[in-house]
Amino acid sequence: MVIFVYGTLMSGLRLSHILDSSEFLGEAIAGGVCLYNLGSYPAIKRGDGAVVGEIYHVTNAILDQLDVVEGYTPNNLEHSLYHRKKIKILLPTISTDVFAYFYNGSIDSSRLITSGDYRAYINSNTN
Repeated sequence: MVIFVYGTLMSGLRLSHILDSSEFLGEAIAGGVCLYNLGSYPAIKRGDGAVVGEIYHVTNAILDQLDVVEGYTPNNLEHSLYHRKKIKILLPTISTDVFAYFYNGSIDSSRLITSGDYRAYINSNTN
């Protein structure tokens, strides 16, 4: 499966080690979504923005790990922290479905990261 990551799972960030054995396919931009700051991690929701991230080909074992990290339980969607859904990637070289984890809760619009770039956002807030 191909996964789009946009936050702490991106290379060099806090949880990137989970994807160390996965094939990095490149940087990408996802359309039709907005990025939000939830404190110690970000979230995406459907919207009219674009989000910067990375795409990886992951094994079923890594996908299972990601589901745990993201609080995604396919047979209990109502209580899942995130849902895994198809996402539109603005990259013409990808000809397969790409999935991302979408936040399942409500979000205060004041938490919007207008740049759509989590790495730039955390770098600008730590310097």
